[in-house]
Amino acid sequence: MREGLLEASKLPDYAITSFEEFVGNRSLEFYENLDAFGVDVLGSELNEAKQEFRSEFERDEPLTAMQRAEGLANVFIDAATELAALINAYKLEEIETAINDAEVRSANLPRGDVEALKASFAEIEHLKAIQSQLRRPTRHTMATFRAKQE
Repeated sequence: MREGLLEASKLPDYAITSFEEFVGNRSLEFYENLDAFGVDVLGSELNEAKQEFRSEFERDEPLTAMQRAEGLANVFIDAATELAALINAYKLEEIETAINDAEVRSANLPRGDVEALKASFAEIEHLKAIQSQLRRPTRHTMATFRAKQE
């Protein structure tokens, strides 16, 4: 587990309204989105001040709604990063194999079969374009939820 991932944040000094009051009865789609892929967030809703949930991690005191929300955001970012790296490594390995196989097939084509050679080269270029895209990092922009000065 990434260091610092489970550290609870404190409510900012400037906050007047509690986070759970702010959440109120808002509809949060992330519960449904996670459920669509078999992930359940167990325990209290984020509109409850004291967060109660089962965990193998021991805490001295319960989390507030704000602490749990920030913790969930950090854990989701960490999980998405790890899953993206795993998926990317798999796809790059598979695309490399597909390119090598296509190059072998292309090398074994009769030199007089111009249409087959064109199709083979097009397939290789298509696979290399996919490989190039997979090698490029991507950015996902979201709202900042923690400032260094807090």
